[in-house]
Amino acid sequence: MPVKATDTEINESSASGFLEYGRPFGRVFTQVGLRYEHLTNDYFNFGQREGEVCRDYGDWFPTAVISAPVGPVQLSLSYRRDIERPNYSNLTSSTIYLNRYAYQSGNPYLKPTYKHSLVLNGAYKWMNLTFNYSRIKDALTMSTEPYPGSDDPLVSLVRPINSQEDFNQLTAIASANPTIGCWHPTWSFIAMFQNYKSPTAEGTTITLNQPWFNVNWQNVIELPQDFRMTADMQWTSVGEYNNFRIIKPHFNANIGVQRDFNLRHLGTLTADLRCYDIFNTNKTDAIIFGVREIVAKNPARRTFSIDLTWKFNEARSKYRGSGAGEKQKARM
Repeated sequence: MPVKATDTEINESSASGFLEYGRPFGRVFTQVGLRYEHLTNDYFNFGQREGEVCRDYGDWFPTAVISAPVGPVQLSLSYRRDIERPNYSNLTSSTIYLNRYAYQSGNPYLKPTYKHSLVLNGAYKWMNLTFNYSRIKDALTMSTEPYPGSDDPLVSLVRPINSQEDFNQLTAIASANPTIGCWHPTWSFIAMFQNYKSPTAEGTTITLNQPWFNVNWQNVIELPQDFRMTADMQWTSVGEYNNFRIIKPHFNANIGVQRDFNLRHLGTLTADLRCYDIFNTNKTDAIIFGVREIVAKNPARRTFSIDLTWKFNEARSKYRGSGAGEKQKARM
């Protein structure tokens, strides 16, 4: 199949404002906030503005939190409505060749994902427990479908889409991060539950609700001469996330060594040597549900990396912004 040439340009402009008010009532602290965000998105293909995929959004995002100590435990309950916009690469209309049976494209018709979240958090010393319930609308996921215009029924197009129905998601996270001398371990356990509905290749709808679990152990050991050693291990169970079904559990272990070099007025240079997947076991086997179902297999790959990071002029200026554009940069 020939791949058509594209020339896509996306222009966005946004403005936002927020109000926030907090007040203590004895040992109880409460805070409410409201943010308004307006965004316009102009989409051009070969220099021509395509009005049907241009967007004009105006949204309100309320927040509320209440927190109080209960004995030695600090508890908080919060609500927020939030938005996650698609990456710019997902909004392009261009198509790339993957292999003789698969092509991948963006989707200029993508909508942002809206999420209502209710979070209960408890903290005791270096231990933390969080329950996060979310109602999600227009979640971003990947879909596989027949390639438009192809005479070969085996040729597929992979592209991002929004979920057809709103769904619920409950996540429980338990973590502990004590400090034991020069050793800084972090243990975490994640359990995720959902009721995501996806179309199937048979034309029916399936509810993906098998729980998904993750166990993570991270370690940082401070060594003499500004050296640090890191060692991480992670295990992931079978389960379902959005329209993905993980059909085999997998394990991953990484190790690394870092050292900081003080260059005085020139800043700090950090050297980072790492080995990822040292046991060569991080294999992914999953089924992606949709109009056309595919089995995704990612083989294990032991890799090595060397990173050099030079930090200079780190002192914050009172004229420097607070990073309001970080979300936009992350979309690029």
